[in-house]
Amino acid sequence: MSKAEAIDTTVGPIGGQALLEGVMMRRGQSWGAAVRRQDGTIGTTSRVLPASLDKWRQLPIIRGVMALGETAALGTKATIWAAQERGDERGDGYTRKGLFATVAIALIGVVGIFGLLPAVLVKLAGIDGTVTFPLAEGMIRLGILVGYLALLGRSPQVQRVFAYHGAEHMTIHAFEHRIALVPGEIRHFSRRHPRCGTAFLLVVVITTMFVHAFMGHQSWPWLVAGRILGLPLVAGLAYEAIRFAGRHQHQLIGRLIMAPGSWLQGITTAEPTDDMIEVAVAALEATLAAEPLAPGVLASADGTDQADPTDLAPLAAGTAR
Repeated sequence: MSKAEAIDTTVGPIGGQALLEGVMMRRGQSWGAAVRRQDGTIGTTSRVLPASLDKWRQLPIIRGVMALGETAALGTKATIWAAQERGDERGDGYTRKGLFATVAIALIGVVGIFGLLPAVLVKLAGIDGTVTFPLAEGMIRLGILVGYLALLGRSPQVQRVFAYHGAEHMTIHAFEHRIALVPGEIRHFSRRHPRCGTAFLLVVVITTMFVHAFMGHQSWPWLVAGRILGLPLVAGLAYEAIRFAGRHQHQLIGRLIMAPGSWLQGITTAEPTDDMIEVAVAALEATLAAEPLAPGVLASADGTDQADPTDLAPLAAGTAR
């Protein structure tokens, strides 16, 4: 079996997201982050989430909605920490109030522009077919998503974040394949990952088309209510699809599910430098160090064997995971 196919599912799924000059990782209840300081050194942090919500994290559909909420909260915390750890005295808007306001605006944008606007436009255009309505709505939603990411990627600063995104994916691939966590080995892996948050968004678009096709023609009140209140259901279903694709990423069904998301990741990931990969590895190691260790072996950064951390639940966004 080739290195690309020798995935070990027993190490447990792991995920994360790129930060400004850093990476955040999560596995189950543990999360860690690493950032390249302005003096060139790497700073790390790690935390353990409370176990009180564990039973909800195991329920299909519900766990996807929970993962999204937890990802947004952890991403905000990690971004604040990274800005402070880098010693950015100006802040560049990375205050707690500023970031929470940004998250609030983003949520409004997701619900209003991404969730509701496409349906409103199709309704105003007079399209009401059982198949044509959700199809036209989905095409508009896809155009908004791809257009936004393409415009976002024109920023040099965002391009660096996309490169850290690639480093995150490549490092997770190496971890899942029990490969030594060093840049030279990690570079053998793709910067695309089936459980990526970008792929998740695209699966949301596709899932929405199928769900809304079953709802048929709707009046304005039901249309608005369905697009807003139905978002958690769509997100939960999309999460399960991404989770399934991650477990079967080297089988035909997994490749088919991840194919559109893999194409989109061509926009949201870039080739990282070795320095960026080192930061991603530091974030992964901080995450693993924060959780209890169980019997087993795992290739560590220097190629030696260490205890294999326990298998915990996946994260849905960033690398969904």
